[in-house]
Amino acid sequence: MNKISIHDEKKVKELLEQNWEKAFRYSQIENAIYKNFIQDFDEMNTLSKKIRDILKENCFFTSLTVDTVNTSENGQTTKLLFKTITWEYIESVIMRHLTGRVTLCISCQAGCPMACSFCATWKLWLLKNLSFNEIIEQVYFAAKLLNDEWNKLRNIVYMWMGEPMLNYDIVRDTINFVTEQKKFDLANRRITVSTCWIVPGIRKFTKDFPQTSLAISLHAPNDDIRKSIMPVDHTYPLVDLMKSLDDYVKETNKKVFYEYIMINWVNDHIKLAHELWKLLESKLAHVNFIPYNAWEWTSSDWFTTTPRFVIEKFQKILQHYWVVSTIRATMWDDIDAACWQLANKKK
Repeated sequence: MNKISIHDEKKVKELLEQNWEKAFRYSQIENAIYKNFIQDFDEMNTLSKKIRDILKENCFFTSLTVDTVNTSENGQTTKLLFKTITWEYIESVIMRHLTGRVTLCISCQAGCPMACSFCATWKLWLLKNLSFNEIIEQVYFAAKLLNDEWNKLRNIVYMWMGEPMLNYDIVRDTINFVTEQKKFDLANRRITVSTCWIVPGIRKFTKDFPQTSLAISLHAPNDDIRKSIMPVDHTYPLVDLMKSLDDYVKETNKKVFYEYIMINWVNDHIKLAHELWKLLESKLAHVNFIPYNAWEWTSSDWFTTTPRFVIEKFQKILQHYWVVSTIRATMWDDIDAACWQLANKKK
C-alpha cells in the first residue's frame, strides 16, 4: 500500500477512522506537527503507541529531499534547493527583512512553460506541476527552520519557479491550508500570488481569494515590448489583462502589485515611464521595480542591468503622477540566489 502524506488531512482522518480512533486524535497530530514542529512519529508523546505505529506504517512526512541550503553572509536570505522523488529540482527562498518581516517565496511548478526571455527557468521548460504536499513541504521546512532560530514565517509569495495560475487548483488548496488557524495560521492578506497575467486564473482568484494579494509580472507598458520578452502577451493582450484587474480591484478594493524588471535598452526608456503612468492612471496600483539579474544562466546573454540612476529617474516620473512605486533591494548576491540559478545548474 502506498503511504500518504501527513499533510493530507482528509486521508489521515480517514486512516484514523478506519482504525477506530476518535476524531480529536487528529487535532493532537496537527498540534504536534504545525505548532511543535515534531517530525518523528515516535516523539508525538500525546498519542498512544498504537496510533504512532499506525502513522509510521501508513504516512510519510516529506517527499522532498533537501539538496542545498545556502544563507547569505549577512543572514538575511536563505536559498533552499529541493529534489523531488522523480528527480526534479525546485527552489524556495527565505527573506528576513530588516523590519523583522519574514517572507518565503515558493515554487508551484518544476520548471516553467512561460518562456520569458529574461528568466532562467525557461531553460528547464515545464517538468511538472507540483503536488499539494510538495508545495506544503516547502512551507513546512522553511517554517521549521525559522522556528529553530526563534523566528516566525510571516508572508508567503507564490512567485519562484513556475506560473501559479497554471497549477491553480493545487495552489488554491495550499492557500486554504496555510491559512488554517491550526496549521500555519497565516492571514490571507499576508499571501501574494504572482502571475504572468493568465486572465482566466485571475478571474478565479478574484472569486476565491478576495483578501489575498495579487502581483502581476508586467515588465512593459505596451504589447509590442511585452511580446518581445514575454510570449504570454500573444494569448492575453494588455487590454484583456487590465479589464480583469479592474474587476479584481472593484470586487476586492485591494491594490494590485505590478512587477517591472528593468532591462537596459529593452524596457527602460524614459518614454515608457510616461506610458506606464498612463496605463496605471487612477488605479489602485503599486509598482515594484526589479533590477535585472545578469547571471550566467539567464536566457539572453546580451541583457544587462539598467543603471541605478535610470531606475530612479523612471521612478521619479511615476511619483510625479502619484503612482506609488519601490525599487527592490537585492538581498542575495553572494549565494547564487538569482531566481532559479541553483536548479538550472543542477539540471
